Amino acid sequence: MNIKKNIMSVDLEDYFCDLPFSEWHLHESRIEKTTDVILELFEKYDVTATFFSLGYVAEKFPQLIEKICSLGHEIGSHGYAHLDLRKISKDTFEFDLKKSIQILEKISNEKVLGFRAPFFSVNSKNTWVFDILEKYVKYDSSVFPVRTPLYGIPHAPRLIYKMNVKNPFEKNISGNLLEIPLATFPFPILSNIPVAGGFYLRFLPLQIIQAGIKKLNRDGHPAMFYLHPKDLDMDMPKISQYGPQYYWGLKNSLKKFETILKSFEFSSVRDTIDDIPSKQ
Repeated sequence: MNIKKNIMSVDLEDYFCDLPFSEWHLHESRIEKTTDVILELFEKYDVTATFFSLGYVAEKFPQLIEKICSLGHEIGSHGYAHLDLRKISKDTFEFDLKKSIQILEKISNEKVLGFRAPFFSVNSKNTWVFDILEKYVKYDSSVFPVRTPLYGIPHAPRLIYKMNVKNPFEKNISGNLLEIPLATFPFPILSNIPVAGGFYLRFLPLQIIQAGIKKLNRDGHPAMFYLHPKDLDMDMPKISQYGPQYYWGLKNSLKKFETILKSFEFSSVRDTIDDIPSKQ
């Protein structure tokens, strides 16, 4: 595997997309405005990224997807309706995935190579997700090797690996699905500390995030970083169903993110990893 830079990714969803799909129409979209902030930063610091987009967002704002692609970024799938994969059937997931890919490929005129699960909602009880993914994409970036109250697979590999889909938290060098876990920093007793971005960009001291990325790089590995447009939105509207973690650190997040972009080199998955395995 020829690693050139760290990997930057954006989960392209609106601030209200953690709510049930039936409530989305009640909220005014901010996705174009907030994504433009990210695109300007990427252009300023010569970053290409993988945008894991909801099919819904692409359907509503095709011009945004076209703009992202025109600037050299990669489009991946985040599903269509931001479904929690721990709460749905195999058929529902496959339908949602296929729908998103069809929309994204039609708008972008590019092959969708990768997927990220909403809410990082894969665990040891729904590993059937990977059997389905193997049919449609070449890589996944849903595994977060941490222990949190909301998600995480603490025993999963921390570094990029080819997956044995029958036992997806084990490596298989001849596997056809590549897994790109989110960046973590191994710490005695506390296990893995998430330093990948998103909430952790807003919550953790900048020095810890930088140390985690530097540690991965010193060991010869790229860090998979991620964020949502809402993570940089100081004026994100208040939603009564959201807890304080949604708004924590928004005041300083833009400055912290720009420091990260100044400190490290980032590219998309497509531009970073040149031996993504072929689909069967």
